[in-house]
Amino acid sequence: MIRTFHPVGQGAFYSERHGDFNIVYDCGTTSHVRARPIVEQAFKDEVVDILFISHFDNDHISSIPDLKKSTKQIKVVVLPLLNNQQRNLLLNFYHHYPAELRQIIEDPESYFGSNTTIIKVLPVNDIEDRNRDYRPLILEDIINSESKSITEIESGTPLTIQSSISNQTINWVFIPYNYEDKVRRLLLSRELNKVGFSTNMLENDADYVINSLKSAVIRPILHSIYDKLAGKINENSMLLYSGPDLSNNSDSYKPYHTKSCKYLSFSLNGFYTCLCMSGCIYTGDSDFHCYKLKDIYPDYVDFVDVIQVPHHGSKNDFDLQALEGFSNTILPISHSTTSKYHPAATVVKELIINGFNVVSVNENINSEFKQYIW
Repeated sequence: MIRTFHPVGQGAFYSERHGDFNIVYDCGTTSHVRARPIVEQAFKDEVVDILFISHFDNDHISSIPDLKKSTKQIKVVVLPLLNNQQRNLLLNFYHHYPAELRQIIEDPESYFGSNTTIIKVLPVNDIEDRNRDYRPLILEDIINSESKSITEIESGTPLTIQSSISNQTINWVFIPYNYEDKVRRLLLSRELNKVGFSTNMLENDADYVINSLKSAVIRPILHSIYDKLAGKINENSMLLYSGPDLSNNSDSYKPYHTKSCKYLSFSLNGFYTCLCMSGCIYTGDSDFHCYKLKDIYPDYVDFVDVIQVPHHGSKNDFDLQALEGFSNTILPISHSTTSKYHPAATVVKELIINGFNVVSVNENINSEFKQYIW
């Protein structure tokens, strides 16, 4: 299995190859034209079995059209469930989006087509009971089903495949967790009220900004609010655990939890690791102040060796407490080399001081980072 953090600059484009089973988590950047060759070559004329979308900011979805055009098919798309009010609010703030990106938000079923299954993940705004058991869904059954109906699943539901690694056939799980940040909603409402906007106006009419006679005045106001909130318009950012489901056989793997096993070979551009430390948590643009990862994925902490730093290393979304229970973990940060604020120097410093391995993934081709799992 190969996990790749692709060098697309200020954005996110991560993928995994499980033999001939391919997954992508987010696909976007602020400079999508420059990143186009990387996206197009990643799975050219191949099938992407699952595309996970953490949220709908431009720098996380802008390259999806390039991915879609260059692949044979995207079989399954997993994304956060939005209610009508959330959807309308995003469409008003993102009125400048190209039609394709607006359609991903407004009507993903039409955008991806009838041969793609859309799975929407229900939100949670509090950490669920960690002892709760979720019924796993077998991805092969979903993909091979003749019915492509929309499916809604609870956050924390394991999506499973059979994966062959080190001459072993194991259950590999993808566990999406759609965390809904109510604080972001309050901040947004407060900023809108300051300039005389009612949040209800934007939530009840998706075309309010476009159709308004005062759109020339409204648009820059919304842009200024967006900039002030550092992009915190999305209430939802879907996390994802991708890794082996060894929780029922953890005793068999405990002897292998050693540094020598984790880093069989390590360099700035990639490393080889064993199955027992092959898990990864993707975090999108979520806020580390709101949770501890060990509370969301309590059964998988021992198997995680890679955690994506959220929001390009922004200091506004960082809190070390979110990483409690993890040590010596590899933390890729996707960012642009020209950004003044990402990653924040204070974030990088705190991570290094506390023993984490920070990896910069930017727009330079040689910053691509790979994890090889044997």
